[in-house]
Amino acid sequence: MVALNALDPIATIGRYDVIGRIASGGMAEIFLARERGPHTVGRHLVLKRVLSHMTDDERMVEMFVHEAKLCMNLSHPHICPIYEFGSDEAGRFFLAMEWVRGISLRDLLDRVSGPLPIAFIAKIFADVAGALHHAHTCTDQAGKPLAIVHRDVNPENLMIGFDGVTKLLDFGVAAAATERKHKTEAGNLKGKFAYISPEQYQGHALDGRSDVFSLGVSLYEALTGRSLYDRASEYETVAAIVLDPDVPSIRTTNPEVPPELDVIVQMSLAKDRDERYSSADELQSALLTFSAREGHHVRHTDIAATLRRLVPDLVKAEPELDRRVPTGTVNTAAEVADRGPR
Repeated sequence: MVALNALDPIATIGRYDVIGRIASGGMAEIFLARERGPHTVGRHLVLKRVLSHMTDDERMVEMFVHEAKLCMNLSHPHICPIYEFGSDEAGRFFLAMEWVRGISLRDLLDRVSGPLPIAFIAKIFADVAGALHHAHTCTDQAGKPLAIVHRDVNPENLMIGFDGVTKLLDFGVAAAATERKHKTEAGNLKGKFAYISPEQYQGHALDGRSDVFSLGVSLYEALTGRSLYDRASEYETVAAIVLDPDVPSIRTTNPEVPPELDVIVQMSLAKDRDERYSSADELQSALLTFSAREGHHVRHTDIAATLRRLVPDLVKAEPELDRRVPTGTVNTAAEVADRGPR
């Protein structure tokens, strides 16, 4: 296994040396890169770049720029920060952001195949609730409230670092209050179907309680190892969220969950948002109070130790990278090598 620091770059994007591709989606591709510095000293980070065939799609490019504008206003220890918004030599936009070396909650649930430790989950979700509250209440540089709603809270976007620090990812479909009315009227549903709030499906104006519902769905799944609303078809999924008034007790699936935590999940999942926690801050407070009463004092080092126990192979492994030279980059691997340190 070759250490990351020993890998030569395969290309450059802006002022960053690309080490390899991590993933590619419908709108953007994700690279692991190294920031160039004196005597080749630089931190590793992630570059998210618009796909070449999307550069002519004004709506997609607008979404990408929109994500950058929103995230530049966010500064919270449990939100993945953006370091730079720029464009490469071909004019394709990219975001440079923190590389969270860890595992998504989605992948962790798939690997463990069952409920995760209660104290572990309560700490992680309290941290994410705090991150959401920051987004819901943050302001722009002029002090104007932005009231950002994430709209895509789900286990894929909760990254648990191997250092024990959880980060909320991907504000690409988030909406601020100033633009929310237009997006709702346009009927643009965002997020994974099984995690979308009833009011979002119904086309209502959204506030932070929509993210509370989505986080509650994820919390239910983490505590049971089972999806709450995922059905055989999108129609059945939507019907279960919007039309079924009942929220099953989590204790029917996992009787080890204490009643107090069951109540917290139930309040997060209330179909009527007026019966839900009024803010992510309230949800965080409830989770922290529960943990204190249970005698749970989970530190980030404890979360890191739990990951070493649950997925020891991943903690020790280097990331899997596609080392082929990306299209649309100015420098090939050979040219980067010839360039030498900067």
